[in-house]
Amino acid sequence: MSSDIYSEHERQKIAQAEYKNLKRKQKLRITNDKGKKETIGTVREVVTNKTGLKAYVVESPDKKEVSVLYQGSVSPPGKGSKADWLDNDIPMAKNIIMKKKEATPQLKSAAAALNHVLATYPKAKVTVYGHSLGSMNAQYALANVSDVKRISGAYVYEGPNVYPVLTGKQKAKVAALKYRTHNYIDPKDSVPLGYVKDTLNYKVDLNSENAVGIVYHVDSKTVFNPIEQHMWGGYQWRSDGSLKIEKDSSARESKYRSALDSVALGMYHFPKLKAQREKGGLSGKEEFFLDSTQAAVVASGLVKAAARVEKEVASAKKSAVEAAEILFNTTKTAPFMVTELSPEEIQEAYAEAGVTYDSIVGKTERHFSKKVKQAEKIAQAYTDLQGKIQSGVEEAFAEDAKLAGEFKQWSEK
Repeated sequence: MSSDIYSEHERQKIAQAEYKNLKRKQKLRITNDKGKKETIGTVREVVTNKTGLKAYVVESPDKKEVSVLYQGSVSPPGKGSKADWLDNDIPMAKNIIMKKKEATPQLKSAAAALNHVLATYPKAKVTVYGHSLGSMNAQYALANVSDVKRISGAYVYEGPNVYPVLTGKQKAKVAALKYRTHNYIDPKDSVPLGYVKDTLNYKVDLNSENAVGIVYHVDSKTVFNPIEQHMWGGYQWRSDGSLKIEKDSSARESKYRSALDSVALGMYHFPKLKAQREKGGLSGKEEFFLDSTQAAVVASGLVKAAARVEKEVASAKKSAVEAAEILFNTTKTAPFMVTELSPEEIQEAYAEAGVTYDSIVGKTERHFSKKVKQAEKIAQAYTDLQGKIQSGVEEAFAEDAKLAGEFKQWSEK
């Protein structure tokens, strides 16, 4: 899964580069959050064709990652605007509203382009970016990607939700990549169609259901120019490069995305493999392999989630004890307008009232130490469970090398 080497603001700047007139072999640079120029990589390909598709393929300096930047619509009457708007934007909006399982030529071409990148750079992880029509291109490309495990991350902005037009097979792929895909929409922008959002007379929980990726509902400011609103103009950035987001499900999904990603990606091939096996009837051993492998995937996710909780509880303990120390230190100074008592007398007065180091700091530390031990115990239990499942699977594999090989191929896909 893509590491957080760039902030949200830096990711947005990378995506925004899709609108630049970049040339092959040109360096793609952004101004990072520290105000310094940073090289993202070198443009290796400029993809264009008659569908109106335009995308940049950028290889990182260490050659370990390749980014694909899908450009959004060209504003009329610019060159290529007819193909973007008449052949893609308008038909796709209609398909999304009508839930018609059909994609336009540019989206199909975008999918082919992404798979071409995977084939051309077989050892690299791939990150995808897109804005507006480029977001739709990216979403549809992910739904048709040849190898889901090669996708390191995806960052898409202000595009309609293509999920309603996807087939069951395509939805399975975006489900596998859900927690690697970050889909930002501004509720004040009219372009992102098909998402769960506020309406004038109806309030619902903002979530990522029936959509490609984790949907982030941007806490945007109002920009009275609709084009500027669409072009990230309402986005509000914090000093650390993070983006202000409305209260929605993305906070929870982002928090536990490592665990959720482990399960989503691990379970991707399971239904297909089970269906293949069930055609000829499952033997007892095959049933065991399937159930055990499924359990191992879930256990892996639980271990990661428990580790995250354990870390959070330990951090909460540290913060609480530090706050208690600060509170206790206030008892060492005389209250306002009290000048007759010495520091020792003040301490004695507090102690007589039951206010001591132990009652403030000690009690806090003991309370949170119990919580930390509970979290550690739960994390260890899940780790032990994962180990037992893995041991059982390995023992079974040792007895049937042929079937073990087939399952190994599945897990590595």
